[in-house]
Amino acid sequence: MITPWGDALDVDAPLPEHPRPQLVRDSYVTLNGRWDHAFTSADAPAPDRWGGPIVVPFSPEAPLSGVGRTLQPDEALWYRRTVTLPAGFVRDRVLLHLGAVDQDAQVSVDGSDVGGHRGGYLPFTLDVTDALVGDEHEVVVRVRDVTDTSYRSRGKQKLAPGGIWYTAQSGIWQTVWLESVPALWVDRLVLTPHLAEREVEVTVVAGGGAGEAEVVVSADGREVVRRTVPTDVPTRLPMGDVRPWSPDDPYLYDVEVRLGDDRVISYVGMRSFGVGPDAHGRTRLLLNGEPYLHAGLLDQGYWPDGLYTPPSDEAMVHDIRTAKDLGFTMLRKHIKIEPLRWYHHCDRLGMLVWQDMVNGGRTYHPAVVTAPVVTPLRLDDSRYRVFARQDVEGREEFLAEADATVELLRSVPSVAVWVPFNEGWGQFDAAAVAARVTALDPTRPVDHASGWHDQGAGDLVSRHVYFRPYRLSRTDAADARAAVLSEYGGYSHRVAGHTWSEQEFGYRRYRDRGAFERAFLRLQHAQVGPAVDDGLAAFVYTQLADVEEETNGLQTYDRRIVKLDADAVRTSNRRLRARHDAAAGVRAAAPLAVTEREITAPVSLTLPDGRLNPDAVGWTRTPLVTTDGIGRGARGLGRNKRWEYWAVTTPTHVVALVVSAIDYAAVHGIWVLDRTTRQAVAHDAIGVLTGSATLPGTLGGGKVRASTRAVKIAIDEVPGGTRLRARGERVRVDVVAHRPDGHESLGVVVPWTDTLFQYTVKDVARPATGTVWVDGVASDVPAGESWATLDHGRGRWPYDVRWNWGAGSGRTDGRVIGLQVGGQWTDGTGSVENSLVVDGRLTKISEELVWEYDRDDWLAPWHVTGTDVELTLTPFHLKQSVTDLTVFAARTSQCFGHWEGRVRDSTGTWVPVRDVVGWAEDVHNRW
Repeated sequence: MITPWGDALDVDAPLPEHPRPQLVRDSYVTLNGRWDHAFTSADAPAPDRWGGPIVVPFSPEAPLSGVGRTLQPDEALWYRRTVTLPAGFVRDRVLLHLGAVDQDAQVSVDGSDVGGHRGGYLPFTLDVTDALVGDEHEVVVRVRDVTDTSYRSRGKQKLAPGGIWYTAQSGIWQTVWLESVPALWVDRLVLTPHLAEREVEVTVVAGGGAGEAEVVVSADGREVVRRTVPTDVPTRLPMGDVRPWSPDDPYLYDVEVRLGDDRVISYVGMRSFGVGPDAHGRTRLLLNGEPYLHAGLLDQGYWPDGLYTPPSDEAMVHDIRTAKDLGFTMLRKHIKIEPLRWYHHCDRLGMLVWQDMVNGGRTYHPAVVTAPVVTPLRLDDSRYRVFARQDVEGREEFLAEADATVELLRSVPSVAVWVPFNEGWGQFDAAAVAARVTALDPTRPVDHASGWHDQGAGDLVSRHVYFRPYRLSRTDAADARAAVLSEYGGYSHRVAGHTWSEQEFGYRRYRDRGAFERAFLRLQHAQVGPAVDDGLAAFVYTQLADVEEETNGLQTYDRRIVKLDADAVRTSNRRLRARHDAAAGVRAAAPLAVTEREITAPVSLTLPDGRLNPDAVGWTRTPLVTTDGIGRGARGLGRNKRWEYWAVTTPTHVVALVVSAIDYAAVHGIWVLDRTTRQAVAHDAIGVLTGSATLPGTLGGGKVRASTRAVKIAIDEVPGGTRLRARGERVRVDVVAHRPDGHESLGVVVPWTDTLFQYTVKDVARPATGTVWVDGVASDVPAGESWATLDHGRGRWPYDVRWNWGAGSGRTDGRVIGLQVGGQWTDGTGSVENSLVVDGRLTKISEELVWEYDRDDWLAPWHVTGTDVELTLTPFHLKQSVTDLTVFAARTSQCFGHWEGRVRDSTGTWVPVRDVVGWAEDVHNRW
């Protein structure tokens, strides 16, 4: 398997870009390209014979290296190449930089040992000046890698890979380069923004001695500040009015430093990270002092052709741009430290980074690292042997590498959170480690134990949830730390021709793209969305790309295919960010446009096996969707919902009739409100199973009946309309809902998943005539002043659902106005049930509207707004009902009143709405 960039690789000049974008000088020679290599036993001397070329910086296990062999723990891997330095390159000192060598390296130049390094993930630099002999120089690197046979840090590498553990890789896997510097040079540059004070703290760490450096900070070529600062002393520079860095505006200031004869260029982003309360006192992650949703993806940083090494600079950019294009604001860099150019692209493109430390330890115990997936196990991580951390040397090495990771990435603007431990892999003393990291870098939050084995420390309470629905628990919501869902999802969808192997690993499998996409969107809306409303500060979906046997990425391992519709995912993330900002009090809720498809020909709601027919997803002006297939297939058993709800408003009364069947029960009702006295009469019936209900498979396909002792309802299609008859102990109804020629009604298919979906018809502003009797007293349903509304439903519903529904019918300025608005239950599906009907002609409103109302005062005005909708309902009556039969439960708050405002029609003209009678409701059902 190869990526597009692997296809285009120049083996003589791979990854030629400057590898250290935050400290650039012009004296730079890359040593990437073809080297000689050889494998020997671990205790053998340097080889006399070499095994052929290897393309650096790709590991020998990576296809792009041209080798294709695994370095074993009892072997050594040798590299050799010669280099002739360009004329005038050498100044006073020559530095050899190795971006990363997995795992231990020893280096010689021109036969002299110049030094080495332990650990496979961090860069190191060797001063080779005194070893250089002649004009042509030989560089030799010896490598050992014990992978997962020791306590050493190894990330997700395994000599026997499978599932979530990947191919072991070794050797040089980041750029090797030479740099020439004067006798006094800038060795390190630490840039720390202090946004609140509008200052940047600069520390120029000198090599070769001490001195004074001139620092210039510029913005778009305009000098902001120029100061002379002493080396090795943190010095704050005033920035004046600053432009903050964020994913939405990744603005970077240019920095130039001169120290003696040395000149380097860099950049800084002015931003701040932290945790703190939102407007309602819930702890959130803060960016630049305000709550900001970290909408993230888990990013393993593996490539099928380069393994740890991205095949090109453009490949790194592709992954970051893909995540950003999908609407994500954060990548959690999982158990790996990337080349510095990757962080540079996150800085300039605008992508927050959660940086994991690289795990080590002995062989992990399944009861420690796997059992907590399904059990609430929490262990004290001072039990070192239980956590495979019995080696003192291993713990000390981890701490040293954690310190070095912080120092390496300290000045990276995009790095937002440190993550020392993940899922108990080699975890130990996590509370102390969190304190240590915070002491090193107090400017960033710490997620001390991502997933489980929380030790109560750090700034985040961090959960991984895969095999059960996620809800923000009361405990986590009340925690003083920010609550984050740091891994979830992991849904698998294999794309034929773009898989690593025949094995498939994921936490739920979907056979086709549509089902995968609907499941992803349902997860975001139904689980993550409510948690965000309640205080969830961040989420991290698993994952950005497939990796080897894992086929749970949003793009394939070769990066050639994005598995979901980018606009749908982008819209979903935009919705979640809007929910977060509204819940946190950052800004008011805003409507969200959706793209919908109009269906103009008859179509079946279901496929032959009872699953959702993708061709039915959309909206109609007349009922075109057949629903006879509802109930087919065992997977839908118990989830099928069928109902007819009619509401009739007259100058004196409001009448509501319902006939429904929900597989295991039938629920019927007659409700009549006297608008003058505000007295209501209700007759309800709940029957075990569905024998009391007669409902056709498809709208208009037959009679509708409810037959119980308390409630009898008959609904029939008659010439020119629909006849509604009902009888209860105190009530009788006989009304015709007329259907004028050309009258249009809204039909919508809502696709939660391929097995959970709903077809609804909302038919408003049907002229009504007839009679209503209450306690034997007849009341006329006068023509021209009375209106009927149908809510017809057929589908397979989730167990737990919330919704808003509003409707109204009446006359304004001589035109018949019908209103239909809804929300919550459709959010995130790509469908909405909003429309305007004027004189029988329908305008579809394709946006998720904003609903504002007071749950503590239901009779206060309700506001429903959007780009094309400005409506207010002033209630005159509240109808509430609560049913709790344990498995079946319903809570409804329905307000009847008068709609006022305006709605834009299909021509772009605002249509006034005045004194239109209708209702709005808030419902939460478990059914």
